[in-house]
Amino acid sequence: MKKLFVVLALAVTMIMGGQAMAQTRGALLLSGAFPLSDYADFDGFDDFALMHADEEDAGAGIGFGVGFKWYFNVGVKGLGVMLSVDGIYNGPNANLKNAYREWENHYDGELIDGSRSFNATPKFIHVPVMLGLNYIYHVNPNFGIYAEAGLGGNMRFLTKMESVTQGNLIGAETKITTTQNYDMGFSFAYQAGVGFEVAKNLVIGCSFYDLGKAQVKGEETIVTKNTVAGNTNSTTKNQFNTFGTVHPYIIMARIGFSF
Repeated sequence: MKKLFVVLALAVTMIMGGQAMAQTRGALLLSGAFPLSDYADFDGFDDFALMHADEEDAGAGIGFGVGFKWYFNVGVKGLGVMLSVDGIYNGPNANLKNAYREWENHYDGELIDGSRSFNATPKFIHVPVMLGLNYIYHVNPNFGIYAEAGLGGNMRFLTKMESVTQGNLIGAETKITTTQNYDMGFSFAYQAGVGFEVAKNLVIGCSFYDLGKAQVKGEETIVTKNTVAGNTNSTTKNQFNTFGTVHPYIIMARIGFSF
């Protein structure tokens, strides 16, 4: 966390020192987000980091991202300080989607004639903020090749998981709604990328993002409604759960426009 605070402090200092460092250009980038390693793996709910402790498989699928980058002149031709902010979305991959459907279609709980459905399943949203360096070499005035790297912090958001189970239990019609909310996660992050710039406007590139490891945890709410002879009573149970860890590695295939 100390490293993260140092990086963010440097970013603020760089922005506040804008009078001494003239902004030369910025870029808006649209990306395909391709997850790697355990972040992309799913072998079953028993190994799922969003349900079980000590697990790391996240089951993330191919997603997308939107990013902004600002480049500041440091007085050396082609070299600039880079400040980047991204929003990256990854939903569940195909194996995880199939597992959700299988779980719905094969209910094996204690309710008689029971069924289960999902109202919501978790999706990942990452917001990394990084400070680094960019170097661009112009082969000619209309074509340049660049390389860049940065480090900073990532904020991870997870949307909720909500399932509904319905059936009969000892003569009572029973409906159980289970909602798992997830806390925001913070982690150290870095990126490295290469690409080229055409006509000083079109940017095409590829970047590797390591968004750091953070534990998954949050509050679970279970609402049980029992109906007997038209009368319904309801009970609510809350508990805090700690699950596994998620470590996103992502390849970003990017296209954008300089401004």
